[in-house]
Amino acid sequence: MTGHCIFTAPYEFLPEELILAYTDTLPTIFCEINERSELLKDEEAYAWIVNPGQAFRVDSESLGMLPSIKVVVTPSTGTNHIDLEECEERGVTVYSLLDNRECLDTISASAEFTFLLLMAVLRRFGIAITEVSGGRWRENEDRMRGRELSDLRVGLVGFGRIGRRMFRYCSSFGAEVVCHDPYVMDTEVPNLSLEEIFKTSDVVCVCCALTAETSGLIGRSLLESLKQEASLINTSRGEVIVETDLAEVLALRPDLRVGLDVLTGEITGTQWKSPLLPFKDQGQVLVTPHIAGATLDSQTKAARCALHILRNHMGLPYREI
Repeated sequence: MTGHCIFTAPYEFLPEELILAYTDTLPTIFCEINERSELLKDEEAYAWIVNPGQAFRVDSESLGMLPSIKVVVTPSTGTNHIDLEECEERGVTVYSLLDNRECLDTISASAEFTFLLLMAVLRRFGIAITEVSGGRWRENEDRMRGRELSDLRVGLVGFGRIGRRMFRYCSSFGAEVVCHDPYVMDTEVPNLSLEEIFKTSDVVCVCCALTAETSGLIGRSLLESLKQEASLINTSRGEVIVETDLAEVLALRPDLRVGLDVLTGEITGTQWKSPLLPFKDQGQVLVTPHIAGATLDSQTKAARCALHILRNHMGLPYREI
């Protein structure tokens, strides 16, 4: 087979044996890319392992720089940074980690971070750090007084890989867990309507996939129905929540607390225009820069998964890596 692979995701921490496995499979150029301007024209690239955190889409312009590309693999579950229709028109096959479920199930970083963000919001962790950074100790203790997870009701929007782990984590801390997932019939917890989740949960965690059906799924009516002193956590994708609606509700409901690892517009670099960012400064919203999956372990596993997917696409036999 002619051509080579370009690996533009984070790679400097990858073990040498994994780097060698890539180059043994297909000559591979490793060069982390975040901005479109960093993508160089390459007439011979056959495969592209893309950076899921890049600030541009794999679209007609990007693919025009790589006219020989036949396969794109994203080491993530989401594909909203890839123009799937454009790829199909060009005959480019697209894969995500969902195409290697066995490997994907070994990755727990996103679920662990979702639980961390939940606890940080409940215990006002961001405010506490800000207080110390400002040279204050417990002068504003009222602002830092949070809640125990034990005996609260946690509602999970989505009961897939992350939702199931969240069930185990939260129930281990004594929380009651319910979920909403119309596509999962064998839930270990009560599977309620979305309206019931928002009306009755002390904490709502959004951990569903972004699809045409879930885009804009959570709007004003659901947000307004949140319980007094409720918390909302989103580690899915920013586009699942209508951000303008959430901003309007937060302005009227200072009792609500929100934790976000995702914002609308990340794939185009416009996340800084989010109407939710002003609430960060007053401690009502805690925002992290989409790092739920950013661990040495998870990104190494994801790169390994991507290689297995590429080798399978090329018709090569399974190889322990």
